[in-house]
Order: sequence, then C-alpha cells, then structure tokens
Amino acid sequence: MADAHQEDIVEITPEMKTMLMKNYFFVNKVKFPSFFAGSVFMAYLFMGLAIFVILYFEKVLMTYLFATLLVVVAFFYTFRWFTPYFSQKQKYAKRPSTDQMENWLIKDIRETVKPMAIDMLSLNPATITPENFIVVPHPVFWEVSDVPKAHITGQDAGDYKVYATYKIQVLALSENYVSFYTCVYNWLDNQVVYPYTLEFFFDDISSITAENQILDLTRIDAPPIDEEAEEDDGIDRGIGGAQTVIVRNKSGETMNIIVNIPTLESSPRSTLKPEKVMQTLRIMLRNRRYGEEFEIVRPDTEE
Repeated sequence: MADAHQEDIVEITPEMKTMLMKNYFFVNKVKFPSFFAGSVFMAYLFMGLAIFVILYFEKVLMTYLFATLLVVVAFFYTFRWFTPYFSQKQKYAKRPSTDQMENWLIKDIRETVKPMAIDMLSLNPATITPENFIVVPHPVFWEVSDVPKAHITGQDAGDYKVYATYKIQVLALSENYVSFYTCVYNWLDNQVVYPYTLEFFFDDISSITAENQILDLTRIDAPPIDEEAEEDDGIDRGIGGAQTVIVRNKSGETMNIIVNIPTLESSPRSTLKPEKVMQTLRIMLRNRRYGEEFEIVRPDTEE
C-alpha cells in the first residue's frame, strides 16, 4: 500500500509550480462554446455543401471526392471550435487548490524572504525563535514599479482572496533593539523588490500604538479617471483603511507596520491581529527595559 501511494506522488519542479500558480490566477472556468460561433457556422456551411453535392450532382467518383473534402473541412472547423474549450478546461482542472497555494506562499516566504531579511538585518540565525521573529504580510493591490501589472492580482477563494503580490514586513526582536525589514514580494516571479530596513534600540522607543490609517493608494482594478468629465463620477478608487501598529522612537522616527487591509479581504492564514503584534512588542519591551517576565503571546501566523 505504501509503495502504491508513493508512486502516485509526482515531484513538482519549480517550472511546473510556476505554471500551476499562474493557472490559479489567470485561468478561469470556461463555458461551453456557443453554437453560434464563427467556426460553427463554417462547419455547418461545409457540411451542408457536402450534402448538397451528394444529393444534386451526378453520382461519380469526383462528386464523392469533392463531398469528402467538404466533410473534412467541416470537421476541421468543428475541431477549431472545440479545441480551445477542452484545452482551457484541462488547464482549469489542473489548477492547484487554495490550500495548496497558501501552503506554497508560506513556504516561499520562509525560504526566499526570510533569509534575505536575516542577511540584511545582520542577524544570527541561531538566535531566531518564533517569539522574536514576527512576519507580517499583507497583499499589494496597487501599481508598483518593477512588478508586472498582471502580477498584481487576486483570486476569489470564497470568503476571502488569495493574492499574487505581497508586502512582507519582518520584526526581529533582539536583546537590545528591534529591527524592521520590509519588501515587496512578487510571488509569481519569486522576486523581492524595494527592500528596506530600520532599527530602534529599546531604550529609544517612546510609544507603541495601534492605529487605523487611510492609505492614499489607488486600486489596480479601478477604472481610469475621465479627465474630460465635468463632474466627479463618484467611483471609489482607493484602497481604503488599514489597521497598523506604529512604533515611535524619541527622535520622531516611526516603524509603520500595516497588519491588515480589510477591503482586500485577504486570507485568515496571512492576516494578523494588530492587538497581538502590539502586545508581543510591548511585552518584549518591558522585559528588555525592566526585566519583567511575561509569557509571549505568539501572533497567529505560520512561519
């Protein structure tokens, strides 16, 4: 039984995985082609001509050969009618499940983004634990330079959506300071762009607050603004509000951690609660400053 099960397991290469991921976002469920499509009319036309030739022309070899040719052409147009449908149907059937996509996302963030964050922050991997290394992702659904516009997309998964591009934020809490790393992750190309780092010593932190902010960003799927229109069309093109955690130091610098963007309805597996992120930071801050011992409340996320 075990051997039979192992034979059913197919190794997915990186190229195959990329193809499957793109199928998930870009291949939609297809409808059966219309009987009034152009190719159908051509098939009807040549089949009708074949019947006409058989019925109304002299029954000689040339008649049958010509009728056969017309039937072959009719089948050619019928093939052109059905082939795209079955090809798209096969691609759709091979799309990975939403659970598989989310597992891949978590794995790719861990294997691609996490090492980059560790390297840029000059951290010792041996000291990293789930309690002091917090990954906070959120989807990107606005235009970003160096990311193909087609890759800034989302797929409806029922109660939420799975996205193809994310902003990844990392909080690394060491003995004396909190380090912050952020980047835009073009998942379909497994590419990281616009990495950025910031670091605050615990002694310099003045406040940690949870705030709601309005993001001045335009949705990628928003219709263009009609510049010649005399009045505002009233369409809301913005991303809307975001739940954030703000860490401020005494000099006025801030770490702005976007925890959730409700309008984007991202997956519960990649969405944290601001209260838990803030609580983790505050407990660590009190422990480092005053030696207070508290149980770290791990944010609900998967590494």
